[in-house]
Amino acid sequence: MILSEAIINCRNYEDTEEMMYSIYAQRIDGKFQPNSEALVLELTIEEMEMKWNEISQKKCPGFDYFLEMFVLKDLYDDLLRIKEYKSDIKKVERIIYYAEFDA
Repeated sequence: MILSEAIINCRNYEDTEEMMYSIYAQRIDGKFQPNSEALVLELTIEEMEMKWNEISQKKCPGFDYFLEMFVLKDLYDDLLRIKEYKSDIKKVERIIYYAEFDA
């Protein structure tokens, strides 16, 4: 899966009391890109208490933490209401910017 697919399909994932979803992605030239390889990891509550780099080393070496799915979904839903972000690529670019610089 690529990062843009994980972002666009964020509404397909529902956290529960026992587990949460997070996205990890590979950087291209040091940055997250829409076409970066991405993984959606289902993490237990205990794993969510670990440091992000420990999870990456354990479950997906070569990938970096991108965002927790509930954060992504909130941002995605907010962008759906803004005319400037009607296209999928605009939403993807804004969410990547948020993950890189604001999260």
